[in-house]
Formats: sequence, structure tokens, C-alpha cells
Amino acid sequence: MTSLYHDIIFGPVHSRRLGLSLGVNLLPTESKLCSFDCIYCECGWNADHPGARRFNARDDVRRLLGETLRRMVDAGTPPDVITFAGNGEPTMHPRFEEVIDDTLALRDELCPGAKVSVLSNATQLHREEVCRALSRVDNNILKLDSAFDATVRRMNNPQSPAYSVRDTVERMKRFGGRMILQTMFLRGECG
Repeated sequence: MTSLYHDIIFGPVHSRRLGLSLGVNLLPTESKLCSFDCIYCECGWNADHPGARRFNARDDVRRLLGETLRRMVDAGTPPDVITFAGNGEPTMHPRFEEVIDDTLALRDELCPGAKVSVLSNATQLHREEVCRALSRVDNNILKLDSAFDATVRRMNNPQSPAYSVRDTVERMKRFGGRMILQTMFLRGECG
């Protein structure tokens, strides 16, 4: 079953590892847009969502996030974390670094105890502005599901034929250990 986030700001949801998590979706609200097409993705396949592939505007994200944080703080339930996730790969957003700047400023102003997390498949680490932004968030959570290109191609189906585990690991090393590695373990046989 496909499950999309139809809002720019969603939740909050209770996360076992992050706490009360307010979600931010920078991707289209009616379709998936991702540099991977993982076999386990809750958003379905990229091909199932051919239309409405525009990113959410930076100004809309800032306004809606500010409104939601103010409501949560006024109600005495500020989030533990603001989590960038949504309908695909958030770091694909062309203004990702500026959105992170806005988010950190809103967080510092409205709920300084909250952390900022980004769930990423690490395919955009070749972009310097993405690396700068990820180095400033509290939880830089990067995915690597296998040490083997062939397995990544089967599990994650990278949309770029140039994807390489070796290159991804080298780019991850630039964070000097200031990142969280996320991996999906699967059981079974694939023939």
C-alpha cells in the first residue's frame, strides 16, 4: 500500500528513536520524487507518480513550519525534533540549504530544545550546499543499505547509473563521524 504525505508539515508523530517528531515534506504533496526507488518504500514507486513533481516553495515551508511550531509551543507540547522526510529525498530540493537555515532560525526562536533531523539516502552529497546544511543539523541520518553496488541496485534502485557505494562512503567520511548511518535489514532470497 502506498502512503504519501499530503501536507508540507505533518504530524507530530511519536518516534521510538527521535521522540515527538514534527515532519517536514519538501517534496510534492501528491507524488513521490526520489533519487532511489527502494523496494520497501512506503511512498510506492517513482513511476506510479508521474505528475505534480514540483518542490514545495521555501516561503511556504517557512510560514507553515512557523505557524505549527507556534501552535505547539502555545499548547505546551513543543516537538522533540523537526524531521525532514516526506515523499522521497528531501536533499533534492534546490533550496535545501536555505530551508535548513530557515528551520534552524525558527527552532532557535520558538523551541530551542528541539533537534533538527534529516532522513536522507545520501545521493546528493556531491552537492556542497547539501553537505554544508547537513553538517549544521543535529541528526544527519544517512542511509546505506549495503556495501555492495549490486545489492544497492536491487534494493534501492538508484535512479543514477553512476551511483557507487564507494563514492557514497567517501562522501560520508567528510562528516568526520558527525552523522548517523541508517540501514534497512531484509530477510529472504532474491533471485
